[in-house]
Amino acid sequence: MPKPPDSTNFLELLHKSSKELNSEKFYDALNRESSDLSKYYDECENIIVGNHKDEMKKICEKYLRYLESCEVLNNKNFSYDVSKFMNYWLYDKIINIYGKENTTEIETAFGALQLIWRYPKYNPKLSSLNENCKPNLSMVDHYDWKNRKELYDYCVNYEFIAPECKFYPEGCKQHCDYIEKKSNLYEHFEKLCNPKSSDCPEFYDNCKDYNPKVVLGILKCPEKITAPKASFQEDSAMHRPQEQGLRTSARSHDTEPKPETSNIGTKVGHSVLGVAPVLLSATALYRYTPIGSWIRKFGGYNSNSLSNIDGGEMDVLIDNTQESGDMLFGNTGNYISYQPM
Repeated sequence: MPKPPDSTNFLELLHKSSKELNSEKFYDALNRESSDLSKYYDECENIIVGNHKDEMKKICEKYLRYLESCEVLNNKNFSYDVSKFMNYWLYDKIINIYGKENTTEIETAFGALQLIWRYPKYNPKLSSLNENCKPNLSMVDHYDWKNRKELYDYCVNYEFIAPECKFYPEGCKQHCDYIEKKSNLYEHFEKLCNPKSSDCPEFYDNCKDYNPKVVLGILKCPEKITAPKASFQEDSAMHRPQEQGLRTSARSHDTEPKPETSNIGTKVGHSVLGVAPVLLSATALYRYTPIGSWIRKFGGYNSNSLSNIDGGEMDVLIDNTQESGDMLFGNTGNYISYQPM
């Protein structure tokens, strides 16, 4: 019997996300509303927090939806550490409820979710994979957490961007804009990590090679990126359910060039001349706008698919990312250091 369209299965939500970049897909699935989240009502009704219980119950329900798929997600299906996505998402939601200065209530909220994580129903065996599903405040509780989240998102996304730009350079311009906006981010972490200090993120070494100063030339991006640099804000909130991601697909925000109208005369000679700009415009539309990529995609190309979800198994296909192997965050250790009990 097929599952309803609003199924709470996190893997299906991840697979069906319309976002393009991997981090965007993940946050989109975490944020997704669905009517059958109510199946987690009883567990989340008992969440132990001092204030804002109703808001925390909503976070609890979405966390439990993720938790049911978490072991599969951590079973080497990805070359990156999905627990970071989950913890950054939790931290952002919680500080927007309690305020970033209310550290006691933030710790209580993470502790309450840890208690739910320990329920035998969701955690029958405390395996290393399930440890990675545990809410972990120490992983994300930094003064510059927003910058760290942005750097991690970018590093994961770059593994998708690089092969796409290699094989479909005409669609790479938007990726180049996205990459160029990370220049200030690297300047911030170069100060913390050269020489390396205790404030340097543990995943920084895996991201160094993706510095915009290096990769913009490798990807053959235009020498001058026209898009303005993103403002560098350490405390701005991350994705919202209805927000655009770091980079939306070319279909959503590219503007198709409008061919100039030609004054075609009634004479045959003028009619023939009038054909030329039309052909040139059609060629330009195919080569330099999203139309060309649409045609290719209708022909069967899918640059980033999550498929074959069956019986708890999921095969993840990302074009050519295997060239980098599991270099990026594939073997991160457990980060569990905050224990409320």
